[in-house]
Amino acid sequence: MQRRAFLSQFLRGAGLSLAAPYAAAQADYSACAECPGYCIDACEEETGVLKRSDDGRPYLDLKITGCTFCSKCRDACPEKVLFGEPRMPLATVWISAATCLAHNGTVCVSCIQACPEQAIDMENLFNPRINDNCTGCGFCISACPVGAVKWSG
Repeated sequence: MQRRAFLSQFLRGAGLSLAAPYAAAQADYSACAECPGYCIDACEEETGVLKRSDDGRPYLDLKITGCTFCSKCRDACPEKVLFGEPRMPLATVWISAATCLAHNGTVCVSCIQACPEQAIDMENLFNPRINDNCTGCGFCISACPVGAVKWSG
């Protein structure tokens, strides 16, 4: 296995990229290799969170920003690799108390302010918690100044 492929697999496993919101769990990405990236271009107009792997496969980089579920990527996909309704939740999100500023006594509401779904509750001024409103969109992930908001796909 080449170094880049190995590192890409590792990074994906560490939760740094995530399948596009309209991709089926068992999506066939073979058509993406020849596609010029219409879905990526469409996303650039909205948030730019959709990126492309070396093999052409679209993925979300939630370290950049979050997904608005606007469906522009789905609508731009000529091969219908992206189709239907988005996965919900898109990712499982949690806050690491060990690294969260608020959990460690510093007033911080960055994740709460970034969340479009009101999916983060603040308990006792210093304990933010993800609630059931979370769609896994990722806006809180990129907003956290210390990387305490974690996720897995």
